[in-house]
Amino acid sequence: MLRKNISLLIISCFEMKKWLFIYLILCLAFSAKAQLSFGARAGITYTSLTQVIDGDVTYGGRVGFSVAGMLDIPLNRVFSLRPEPSFISQGGAYSLEFTEEPFWKRYKRNYYAVQIPVNITYKIFLNEWQIGIYCGPTVSLSTPVIEREGWEERRFRTFDMGIGAGFYVQYYNLFFTIYSHPGLLDRLEEKRPNESRIYQNNVMFSFGYWFRR
Repeated sequence: MLRKNISLLIISCFEMKKWLFIYLILCLAFSAKAQLSFGARAGITYTSLTQVIDGDVTYGGRVGFSVAGMLDIPLNRVFSLRPEPSFISQGGAYSLEFTEEPFWKRYKRNYYAVQIPVNITYKIFLNEWQIGIYCGPTVSLSTPVIEREGWEERRFRTFDMGIGAGFYVQYYNLFFTIYSHPGLLDRLEEKRPNESRIYQNNVMFSFGYWFRR
């Protein structure tokens, strides 16, 4: 099942090749005269699916993982552009209603996603220490999620968008970061009247290292 999900994700990623190419061209244009830094990070992720049912906000969470490559493109001394392609294990718990089941039924699902945040970073330098905050848009493409009850199917969207924000503390080239990414798109492909929306939210806790050029 894991191999199948990862294969589907890889196939879906090829559909984004046009946008990734444009994205890389833009990064190269910004970085033509900049001193680049390359880095990597890895850590745990608290990921949850959020929805409102009968006026109450419900959260169904799980713990996953994330790994990412990082590129820091200086814009001036304190601001930089920071693309961060990442692979993340996400999902959570949520409730759906089927025709054959007139009551809400609870589901738990784990799936994988490739996320590409592009953040603007503000840096504060304190001798060998560095503190920073960053935020920016994020797009992601995930493996398919399908729920079946009898003859019915309910599908999740594989594409999502969001706004991420976080901060980091860095000592020389080693850093720790906390990054939050709330999704902005309803994950369900088809909606029923008065049915709640479902959003994917992630909070990442990571350690990383910068490889200076």
